[in-house]
Amino acid sequence: MIPLRSLVLTVLLPTLINGWFELCDQQFQLGGNADVQLLSPLYPNRKYPSGSSCRYTLIAPPGNSIQMTCDINIDTAQSTACSTELFYISTEGFSSLVGSEYFCGKGSISRNSLFNKMMIAYTSSSNTNGGTFNCRIKVVKQDCDCGWSRWQKIVGGTEAGINEYTSIVGLLDKLTASVFCSGVIVSYRYILTAAHCVQNIPSSQRLQALVGDHDYKTGLETPYSQIYEIESIVMHENYNQDSRDNDIAVLKTTVDMQWTRGVGPVCLPFNYWYYDFNKLQVDVAGWGTTSYGGQTSTTLRRVTLDVIANADCTKAQYVNNQKLCTYTPGKDTCQYDSGGPLYLRGVQRMYTIGVVSYGGACAASTPSVNTRITAYLSWIQNKTTDATYCVK
Repeated sequence: MIPLRSLVLTVLLPTLINGWFELCDQQFQLGGNADVQLLSPLYPNRKYPSGSSCRYTLIAPPGNSIQMTCDINIDTAQSTACSTELFYISTEGFSSLVGSEYFCGKGSISRNSLFNKMMIAYTSSSNTNGGTFNCRIKVVKQDCDCGWSRWQKIVGGTEAGINEYTSIVGLLDKLTASVFCSGVIVSYRYILTAAHCVQNIPSSQRLQALVGDHDYKTGLETPYSQIYEIESIVMHENYNQDSRDNDIAVLKTTVDMQWTRGVGPVCLPFNYWYYDFNKLQVDVAGWGTTSYGGQTSTTLRRVTLDVIANADCTKAQYVNNQKLCTYTPGKDTCQYDSGGPLYLRGVQRMYTIGVVSYGGACAASTPSVNTRITAYLSWIQNKTTDATYCVK
């Protein structure tokens, strides 16, 4: 490891301007073993210039987090100092100061990033104060996690809570800019969906993955919404479009998806491969139609369904051990919900045990049939050899 004082992140001398951060807005890509200092401009001999501002965004490699301890000394001699001289920290790495913690005075502050980004900043709107800061920044390996939610309990009604399902993906057709199927994030670069969703897509460049969103027509409800391009599509080699056998596919994004409180991977059921899940309840979320042949929803909606034994699924066609049936009178998935996950809620996290595949008319007397994830765990791993999965 490089000795701490031998490596200092270089900061620019800020220019005195009216708009915050216009000429002092820096981003640092940190290595996996980074242990560095971030010093205020002119440190240690002088304070940063009064009337200036700087913002620093720190980014660690995926799977890592940032530990930071800052010694700050911001002049509080005047009664207005805590309104004119402020030091900010966002443990989520947001660029906006709104929602950030802020400090003034003299002391030591320690914070850990929630994921792999952190933002610190200072603003000075006085003519006489100014201050200094000296931050030690370390990158550490983060314990793996999956299946988190911003909601601890199921929300009432049929509309999902904003970022309730952090791993849900809306598959966008670039030609229509609309969601035509769903998927689920399983790793930094990989999304599971149904093979029938992508069998007629001429090129992966036609697809985009919408993550962290709620109402995809506005994008105003959540700060976590992001669109990723698709690098490749891998359908199961034995997919049968008539019987929907092996109705599963893997999409690979062109870059790593960034984990946030509103975006992250679902847990795969590695420890539950022998379960049949009969009589359990699952959540299904999607932007599909709310009635058979009806209009699609621009907001994410959810429904809770009952898993039934395959032996009780005789009304549905082509059912076998690689499939899983759901049936709840008056409730169902519908058109354009295909490819989405069946969420099994644990105490603290969510697992996906199925991918929406086919059914009769929505909420009809016929059960819906889903691809059973536990039957494809080896296939998923074989098609995503560069992925790392969190086993919980």
